[in-house]
Amino acid sequence: MSTESQTGDAAPTQEVHVGSVMHKGVIGCKPSTPLDEVIRIIVDTNVRVLVVTGPDEEALGTISQMDLLPFYGRDRKGLKARDVMSSKVIAIPPDMLLQDAIEIMVERSISHLVVSEHGDVGLRALGVLTTGHIIKEMRGSKWMWYFSPEP
Repeated sequence: MSTESQTGDAAPTQEVHVGSVMHKGVIGCKPSTPLDEVIRIIVDTNVRVLVVTGPDEEALGTISQMDLLPFYGRDRKGLKARDVMSSKVIAIPPDMLLQDAIEIMVERSISHLVVSEHGDVGLRALGVLTTGHIIKEMRGSKWMWYFSPEP
């Protein structure tokens, strides 16, 4: 939540938690998903990262748009999500302060974090926090543009 100061700069007025900014729910795939299908999912859902999940929906890894770039122009036949996913899931809880999540992202030079909770089998993904979500939070309310007709 933010308000406008006299200079027009957005100034935080309260502590913001990750759960209020993240994309709720997970768009993902299984390790056995063909790479061409992974590409279709990312493009058709307009997301920057997929969460690769196991049989009990536990987070096993992620596939970002950057992970896919090396496969441009290459034969992808036979490649699966497990072949390109990053198996190191950097997970945070939804009640973490957004500022703390930002510090992790900046420190590690990463563009997304998996928001999760501990489930029966492992990390159960609840959503994803990306740099885009944070930038939207920084923006605050959408602007209303009014155009008056020429006299």
